[in-house]
Amino acid sequence: MNLDFGILWIEDSFSQEEEANLTRRVGEAGFIARIETIPNSKGIEELARTHSLYHCYDIILLDYRLQDAENGDAIAPRIRELFPSTTILFYSGSVDENVLRRMMADREVEGVYCSARSRFIERTGSLIEQTARSLDRLSGMRGLAMRVVAECDQIMKGAVLHISKTDPQSKTRLGELDKDVIDFMTGMKEKYEASMHHGLEERLSTRAVDSAKLFSHFRRLTKAATSNPAAFNLNKDQTEKLKALRAESAKYDIDVLQKRNILGHVIEIRSSEGWVLQGNKEINVGDFPDIRQVFAKYIGALRDMSEILLPLEQPAE
Repeated sequence: MNLDFGILWIEDSFSQEEEANLTRRVGEAGFIARIETIPNSKGIEELARTHSLYHCYDIILLDYRLQDAENGDAIAPRIRELFPSTTILFYSGSVDENVLRRMMADREVEGVYCSARSRFIERTGSLIEQTARSLDRLSGMRGLAMRVVAECDQIMKGAVLHISKTDPQSKTRLGELDKDVIDFMTGMKEKYEASMHHGLEERLSTRAVDSAKLFSHFRRLTKAATSNPAAFNLNKDQTEKLKALRAESAKYDIDVLQKRNILGHVIEIRSSEGWVLQGNKEINVGDFPDIRQVFAKYIGALRDMSEILLPLEQPAE
């Protein structure tokens, strides 16, 4: 998931006002408009090849009358073949919507929306909003946040390194960076020390207890539970299952946390073979299916462990 919303606009006589309105509607949905226009189907195969590599277009806008006496209904079957899952809006300023729909039906083109030109900006805006809502899931937003932070980090690091080379006060400003970091670490230490006068929940709520430290403590407690199951009211089957799950999840810090950290600090760039990752050599795009499988394995193991352990914290009736 990223912030770019790609529009392929097959139209030979659009206005700047229409383009501005499209850009505005995309912005209102929380994305950055990337609009590419072509006057007819010439070059559509190359655009489709690029799309297959980079997923450039989230919606295709197709006018009925195009350059060189080409009609949109005639090229719609080929466009659907080349872009099988991309939303298509077919519109016209001279043909009624119902006629446009019959054209698509006659040519057996599936999944095409139709609109009169007088309201196609409004119709496009609705489709953009529908697409945007489909992305409004927490997992997607977390991924988006990681991607945005990674790109911003790369931008800022590059700028900082470049500017520092010519900054006459470079040493002074470097000292200021050191102070910021030390002050933050000292603050974290003070907050954690303050939490030590309270219980476990207060300790866990401090930013000092990151995911790695939380996992280490989780390992300590689950080891204690398997070493002395009677003290934790575990039966034999639960104990054996918990032991197996501990073994299965032992490398969570390496297989999940380290991968998360890497994914949070790399960016995507285009190559002749599609998207590639820049910023770390340990992961490439081709690894994503395997990484998803690994993530799924670990979250499944932790959920199973939770089913065994959480009842221990339920109050007795």
